[in-house]
Amino acid sequence: MKRRSLLSLLAAAGAASPALLSRASQARTATASRHVLVLVELRGGNDGLNTLAPHRDPLYRQARPSLALTDALPLADGLALHPALAPLLPLWKQRRLGFALGVGWPQPNRSHFKASDQWSAANPAGTGPGWLARAYAHHPGGGPLVALGPSGCAAMEGGEALALQLAPAGLQQGSVPLLDPAAAGDSQVLRRLLELELAGNRELERLRRQLAPLPAGVSLPRGSLGEQVGLALRLIGSDGCPPVLQLAQAGYDTHANQPARHARVLTDLAEALASLDAGLQQLPRRPRVTVLAVSEFGRRLQENGSRGTDHGSASIALIAGDAPPHPFMGRYPRLDQRDSRGDLLPTLSPLELYRQVLAQVEPAGVRALPAS
Repeated sequence: MKRRSLLSLLAAAGAASPALLSRASQARTATASRHVLVLVELRGGNDGLNTLAPHRDPLYRQARPSLALTDALPLADGLALHPALAPLLPLWKQRRLGFALGVGWPQPNRSHFKASDQWSAANPAGTGPGWLARAYAHHPGGGPLVALGPSGCAAMEGGEALALQLAPAGLQQGSVPLLDPAAAGDSQVLRRLLELELAGNRELERLRRQLAPLPAGVSLPRGSLGEQVGLALRLIGSDGCPPVLQLAQAGYDTHANQPARHARVLTDLAEALASLDAGLQQLPRRPRVTVLAVSEFGRRLQENGSRGTDHGSASIALIAGDAPPHPFMGRYPRLDQRDSRGDLLPTLSPLELYRQVLAQVEPAGVRALPAS
């Protein structure tokens, strides 16, 4: 259980705690989900313009004399994939990969922290429970939402759904001694917090015990993201996979030397997603899986003086797995139409992206998000 989750409970002064305890109790008897959503957070602000490039647009090349891709992989509608994402081409050909175009808020906050809050809460103010916490508050079976990334997932927190963190490194750790709720004395709020902490750790132990072995022959890429993919496959192959898993990858803040840095993180991403899909194909009995990869904002059209790009607005989301919208969701932003800051105009809000993905994955959860 993350410290941020506990602090939000303290702020609620016990109002939400009984509901959360109920969800924790349900989670202990949950069966495997029929459709698992894997959220991949690309942290730092991914440059959508060079992830899926409008390579035939002369404005793209004028604005990026040293960054415009010359070896991009054409897909459709004048859009081409960064060559580092070549491992995903088989998924594209199998119609297991699609893209959401022009995703973002109008004039988003350019702070990484505030922008991340906006995406996590699915509103421009960046306040309130996470969108996943709201969408899965009443998921059948009550399974927890599990973050596999090293710093958790704000989109899972603040609601009635039980949010847990199970980082790969945690598999090597033994059980952590916990305070007995009876030690809270007359403090009902503290008692509830300790009860919730205890229930959460019991659920983590259950997940660890039920982990399936990795599918034979699956080669995981090195690094943190590869480790997270391995753990995700073991959870999805288990008898009680949670309905939502989160993975995280840093390194997308490409202010300088973008060609090398962007190619490196996209290579890691492509290898990880290809490995995840290869492993899924080998699981004999598994739920349907949808992978959604998003970043907190895109980058500016104009390259800067350091062969990089600065914080911008609209970007690209990747959607892969068993139910992707193929080939594209939304419209690519026009490069000749920009806002007062010179940023691209988003054509699809994060909220609408979430709603469309949930319509395939968790239809009942769409009602928990406001209409766009």
